[in-house]
Amino acid sequence: MPLPAQLSDAVHRFAALPSILVATDFDGALAPLVLDPMESRPVQGGMESLVALAALPGTVVALVSGRALEPLRQLTGAEDPLLLIGSHGAEESWLPDGLALDDTQRALLHDLDAELVDLAADHPGTRVEVKPAGRVVHARGLAPEASTAALDAATALGARHTGVVLTPGKEVVELAVAHVGKGVALVRLAEELGVDAVFYAGDDTTDEQAFVALAEDHGHAGHRLTVRVGEGGTAAQHRVADEHELVEVFQAMLAARGGR
Repeated sequence: MPLPAQLSDAVHRFAALPSILVATDFDGALAPLVLDPMESRPVQGGMESLVALAALPGTVVALVSGRALEPLRQLTGAEDPLLLIGSHGAEESWLPDGLALDDTQRALLHDLDAELVDLAADHPGTRVEVKPAGRVVHARGLAPEASTAALDAATALGARHTGVVLTPGKEVVELAVAHVGKGVALVRLAEELGVDAVFYAGDDTTDEQAFVALAEDHGHAGHRLTVRVGEGGTAAQHRVADEHELVEVFQAMLAARGGR
């Protein structure tokens, strides 16, 4: 099915610019949401299109995720020159030292681990994901009442610690001791690269924050193209129905930029 005319026109204008950054979220944008996070896989054509885009002159491609870098690399199969931004911007694949935590942050993680053991026991079926800069409480698959109770408990737990940044998502709550934000990370990367334009697609609350940050960044006024994947209120300029339609956007961008 052809892309909506307005989105198609915007993609063609974007693709015509000399240097671009093409960035996308992973879960819910490039890969469908699943019960077990490690069972997530990109939809057909998604990574192939991004790899092809990254091979073109003046084109940088980045995957941006709340996931830690290593699981993100494992699930996507991404290799250079694709860039990876993990842990909501706290990890960047091109930095040699990765993520560095101070003693206070490490102690806080230790405290969170102990409290989350109790939380998981109090809310059966809740899963706790371990990340370098935080912990994520997953309630996907639970009954609505149980999910709400578990996520409320996780939010309350995080709120008791002044050094914790709480980030809600789709049936998850992340408790991070080091947090940058996808929007800040994208704006910073765009500035470092000196690109003419930035594309970003995502489906969740943290992606909405990125859409807003990109819209408010006046470093390249007018050269932002943002796409919400799926339903829900959005600050993005355009919307696609699902991951497969997002792949169509990448393929249209690739064709317009002379990739095939």
